Amino acid sequence: MRKNVVLAAAALLLAMTFSVPAQSNTSFAGDWTLDMDKSQLGERSRVESMTMKVTQSDNELTYERKVEREAREGGGGGRGMGRGRGGNVGAIAFNLDGTETKAEGGGRRGGKVTLQAKMLEGGNLELHQTRSFEGPMGAISIKTVETWELSEDGKTLTVSSETETPRGNRSAKMVFSKN
Repeated sequence: MRKNVVLAAAALLLAMTFSVPAQSNTSFAGDWTLDMDKSQLGERSRVESMTMKVTQSDNELTYERKVEREAREGGGGGRGMGRGRGGNVGAIAFNLDGTETKAEGGGRRGGKVTLQAKMLEGGNLELHQTRSFEGPMGAISIKTVETWELSEDGKTLTVSSETETPRGNRSAKMVFSKN
């Protein structure tokens, strides 16, 4: 009986040794195109198309998004809100060991950005992003949590996001196909 328990414990330990690296080896790297028909972006997004380039090493995941948007009615009033503006995201890098990254920036208003990544069970990835800046009415903080889930065949990436803003909360689901 004791021998069976020891063998079972050794087998469990061996299985855990091989399963942990498999979860952390999920690679989201590649060039991705947003599938507008499968995505749920919300009424205010005005997104016509989006591409995303993801690079990943053992320690870091970086992405860059390029967005084409519908022009606002009235042509944007000269404030740069026409086609193609307001959605391109320069390269954003997350440490995959769970440590926070802090950066200056935060968009056209400056400010500070805090980034943190967390690997979840099953190989999913959770990205936390907080942007803090001074607005016309004082300090503003926008928090976004994205959950990245890769299909078994690695050809579909689903990004579910929750964003907290002073104007209320927003949810979105973006479904990308690998190029």
